[in-house]
Amino acid sequence: MPAHADRPAWPAHLRPGALRFARVSEHYDDTIAFYGDAVGLPVVGGFTASFGEDGTIFGLPDTAVQLEIVRAHQPTAAPSWDQLVLYLTDDAAVALVTARLRGAGHFENPDPHPYWAANRAAVYPDPDGRDLVLAPWVYGRDPEPIEEAERLMADEVRIGWYDGGRSALRFLFSEAEDSAQQLDSYINAGRVLVAWRGEEPVGHLQLVTTGPGEVEVKNMAVVPALRGTGVGRRLVEAALAAATGEGARRMVVATGAADVGNLRFYQRCGFRFASVERDAFTPETGYPGQIMIDGIALRDRVWMEQPLVG
Repeated sequence: MPAHADRPAWPAHLRPGALRFARVSEHYDDTIAFYGDAVGLPVVGGFTASFGEDGTIFGLPDTAVQLEIVRAHQPTAAPSWDQLVLYLTDDAAVALVTARLRGAGHFENPDPHPYWAANRAAVYPDPDGRDLVLAPWVYGRDPEPIEEAERLMADEVRIGWYDGGRSALRFLFSEAEDSAQQLDSYINAGRVLVAWRGEEPVGHLQLVTTGPGEVEVKNMAVVPALRGTGVGRRLVEAALAAATGEGARRMVVATGAADVGNLRFYQRCGFRFASVERDAFTPETGYPGQIMIDGIALRDRVWMEQPLVG
């Protein structure tokens, strides 16, 4: 959903004077009232019994781009993903539209897609169940609100080695370890890099020497509010630089096979798959039964590695 840095040129053989997309509506009159009266889109055309069809054409915002609503002849199911996104200038502009919608008796979706929620967009279902998204920034021109907020937060973070008691960081360690028994067995091992925002620890990486020339990322986590901002990558990069400078030749890390997010993250940091340890997460090894991650049962541990070149 982020904008492309370089805008592609429009194909020379396609030079439309206007663009229209059409939707069929099972609740035609209510839908016309929703987009026309409640939202306030201008009507730029319409037709009745034209080749057997009734329709209303809205301008977005004029006749250059058009939304056509056609009366359905029979019941139709709305697609599970069908959105009209209006990129407005700011939160105040969104508030003006939402006030109209609330005044007309329409209610905001309390559980929108996480992307829209993170970017402060308001999502209203229309009478056919399709989403109208009111976004407080202009795609392709402005940074997404979440990107700007995350950049500001991440810029405040500093990273350094930690020499205090590990109990003060246990809440971070527990983000990456489901077994209190296992965590107790290694929390004081090795050394720890900590990401700080002010006086608050917001991330950590535990680095343990496991053999001649080999170090392991034993435990790593970032607080939920800063995940995806680059703090985790900075912790890994700091660990890689330190281990390389000290002569280590290989760094390894293990994560659950069910944790697709972690697998993606470590691959982006340069790690590759090395082996799979089957049935590593069981009650016998100190883990609660049947942990689910994104609908996948957590059973196996995946080991990943990255060679270090001095």
